[in-house]
Amino acid sequence: MATARFRMSETKVIFWDVYGTLLTAHRGDLDSLLQRQPELRGAFERTVRNFGLNAVPARLQELFLHGIQAEREARVAEGIAHPEVRIDEIWYKLLEKFRPDDPPTINLAREVALFFERQANPKQLQPRAFEVLTTLKQRGLRQGIISNAQFYTPIELSELFREESAGAIRTFESIFDPLFVFFSCDLGVAKPDPTPFRRAVEALTRDNIMPDDCVLVGNSPTNDIAPAQQLGFKTVLYAPEVVPDSGVKPELVIHNLGQLLEWL
Repeated sequence: MATARFRMSETKVIFWDVYGTLLTAHRGDLDSLLQRQPELRGAFERTVRNFGLNAVPARLQELFLHGIQAEREARVAEGIAHPEVRIDEIWYKLLEKFRPDDPPTINLAREVALFFERQANPKQLQPRAFEVLTTLKQRGLRQGIISNAQFYTPIELSELFREESAGAIRTFESIFDPLFVFFSCDLGVAKPDPTPFRRAVEALTRDNIMPDDCVLVGNSPTNDIAPAQQLGFKTVLYAPEVVPDSGVKPELVIHNLGQLLEWL
């Protein structure tokens, strides 16, 4: 689906959502992960063993989920409608409890968080994602990210790019312009909050680029397409299976990422 006013060839920057768009996660994003609690026990058991935590896995899981919920509720009480937790800070507090004789560091908390995430929620690139990203890079199109994410998101993106490129691409910043990368964990709010989109507009303005010269590609009408349109971006909905039933109308719907190369 495309409208007559949609001119992809005029695009100056393309912004990407990560989870569900560029990456497929075994158990989805953080919220989806939390909704599948029975599947997580093994990941907590392996985390306890690997780091020698003085914790019963079931109790660790209970406190992990409670910590996330409590942090979100506290932020909502402050008037933040769509708060984002920092998962490394959640793990830091857990390590304080379960390693009392060995005070944790934030680096250790991140090591534990990344280990757990890899156990609980393995990821891979969506079909043709690497081809599309590198082709658009070669064509000179600037690319950014607006995504709900955690500290490990750029780490895992970089690892997948290194694997796909046989080591030629070392970091995700080889593909994405750091000026146009906006992660929810850094902003303290999650999409559909408009904050990351506003921050993107501010960055574009500094480069004399208008939002309607940019495209946002995402898989969620609510979290991606609607807030992007409200700030003036053109939008592409990635719907590899069924197009979600919503009143939101993107300029373009694609069923595989390779279709973008026909429009850009």
